[in-house]
Amino acid sequence: MSTRLRIAAIAAVLGSLPFLVVVWTIRQTNGGDTGFVLDGTNAFLNCVSAHDFNACGFTGKLNYWGLMSPIGWWPLLQHIPDLITIGLGGDGHPVRYRVLGTLSVVGILVTVLLGWLVLRRFGQARWFWGFLFIVLSGPVLAYGQQAAGEMLAMGLLVCLVAATLLQAPPPVVGLAALGACLTKETSYPFVAALGLLGLWLARKRTGRPILRHVIFGVVGMAIAITAASLFNIVRFGSVLNTNYLDDQLRTHGLAWTFDYVLAVFFSPSGGLYLTWPAASLLVSAACLVALVRAPFRSAYTRPALVVIACVAVLAVGFASWWTPFGWSGYGPRLQLPWIPPIVLIVLVAYGDDLAALTRRLLGRMWRVALVFVAAFALALPHIGMVWDPGSLVGFVEQENPPCNAPWRSGVQTWQRCQHRLLWEDRPMGLYTLEGVDTSGGVTTAIVVALALLGCLMLLRGELVPAQQRSVSRPT
Repeated sequence: MSTRLRIAAIAAVLGSLPFLVVVWTIRQTNGGDTGFVLDGTNAFLNCVSAHDFNACGFTGKLNYWGLMSPIGWWPLLQHIPDLITIGLGGDGHPVRYRVLGTLSVVGILVTVLLGWLVLRRFGQARWFWGFLFIVLSGPVLAYGQQAAGEMLAMGLLVCLVAATLLQAPPPVVGLAALGACLTKETSYPFVAALGLLGLWLARKRTGRPILRHVIFGVVGMAIAITAASLFNIVRFGSVLNTNYLDDQLRTHGLAWTFDYVLAVFFSPSGGLYLTWPAASLLVSAACLVALVRAPFRSAYTRPALVVIACVAVLAVGFASWWTPFGWSGYGPRLQLPWIPPIVLIVLVAYGDDLAALTRRLLGRMWRVALVFVAAFALALPHIGMVWDPGSLVGFVEQENPPCNAPWRSGVQTWQRCQHRLLWEDRPMGLYTLEGVDTSGGVTTAIVVALALLGCLMLLRGELVPAQQRSVSRPT
């Protein structure tokens, strides 16, 4: 790659970030359950004012919205910044929405920055362009504009992985573990697994002990778990999230659970291999390479086994929830926070072997073009969502009557209806694609296309020797 072309590619890639930040900021929407979170914060403050710290407003039965308490079932993740905003005088919903939406953008920027720092420290700086390609080709594009908590959760989980991989000072690891545990009450075992794996990989690189880091990490997790338990006592009268555990919010039957596990990966309306193929294929390739090239019990395969276990258990967990994608939003909403930290881990652990595979893939320009076209085409629905979030209504309303929640319509009726949305009905992306047909959508698509192409060319320049960079010719 010539110097001039390299500069142009870097400008296209790095220039896309401030452009997207502006778009996400001016197109901010209150996606997901954010309105309920703000109402829950208000209800919590009312409980505190009334000195009611045990099962405040708890009914023990699901209401129309599936809630047992006016505080709601959501984790502390967004309640904490919302309480801080109120404490600083931001009482109105618009201001509070704006703060949470800004935190989504911050979560993305932190992910990109820490990705660069970690890969550079581990001698895999060439993979930064690949990491950025993954970020810019996935549903992050759609969620950067939303006040929902997924991008903040993603940033906190990447902070955990980065703090452990970089073997940051033990108190920093403890804070990162605390923050990561605030993302969801079901996250604790995965936070522990990824945190320990990160510290193990760091010790392999530096040779320094990690015991103090582990201790501080455990302390951070304990503080977060204690805080969540006390919060649950206030709203449910129990250290457990009683609302989450209600039978009507679970998937009934092994067959339906298996159906939803497959949907997590392959559904046309949210499956990871279709909505985020670059990330899914890279993680799959890394794990496959590890299992093929080394004995099953070797140290080399350990990161892959941890990743496979985490992905498998997470998939079963999502499939056991009444809506595996968390469909009060777009695409694989619940899965999003976990993907970039897992991608970062496999790039650190298997970057060299992945580089060899990618070198072969990108060695010919026609393959580069094929990768670009596929990634860009599958990113278009994410871009469309930014400019026409209301298009999701068409996806939901193709079922007539629309699928109704299991506690209102019955579990079996819900599961059959959701199955049709997942597998049989017109895919969600074909509805959100309509948002590209706007001036803003076209402009964003062009910027993202240039950024993705720039990432591929820069990654190719890092991985493929000059003598191998050629166009296929007949022999």
